[in-house]
Amino acid sequence: MTPPSWLLKLGVPADCISQSSSASENQRSFSIRPESGDVIWRVKTDGCWFSSSNLKKVDYLFWVSSSSGSRLVLLVELKGKDFGTALQQIEASLHRLCKLADGQGIHTGDHRPSPGHDRHDQAGVRAYVILSKGKGVPQRQIERARLSKRYGVIVHPQSQRLEVKGVDALP
Repeated sequence: MTPPSWLLKLGVPADCISQSSSASENQRSFSIRPESGDVIWRVKTDGCWFSSSNLKKVDYLFWVSSSSGSRLVLLVELKGKDFGTALQQIEASLHRLCKLADGQGIHTGDHRPSPGHDRHDQAGVRAYVILSKGKGVPQRQIERARLSKRYGVIVHPQSQRLEVKGVDALP
């Protein structure tokens, strides 16, 4: 199966894209057990698509489509304990994705100065932070709210792992 063309148009190298539905690192994991009709593509962003260690970025980007018709971009950060840094990585990834995606049709909204992620053809963007230690989550509600307002993206913190059966079961 060929990856979605918009991923290639964004400049994602083909060897960074796989049909994997999970990611794990240091006892933290994110996993979608696909149901019939689900299509899942995983992009390794950290160390593959964006190899510079100076750039803030999330670990993975997933593009998912369900049999019910929902299509989503998922940003996934597998983090030890620093939720504040994870929020910075999500924002930097969103900013980069919006800049690269201008005109690519993955979302609508005013790209300048604050990109929006309104639903476009049943697509949207969600972010997940899988923490080994959930320190800092309550203290970072203002930053979470700012990301939600600016980008239309809700950040879902989880402890240790998130595993769902099917794309439609994602929080």
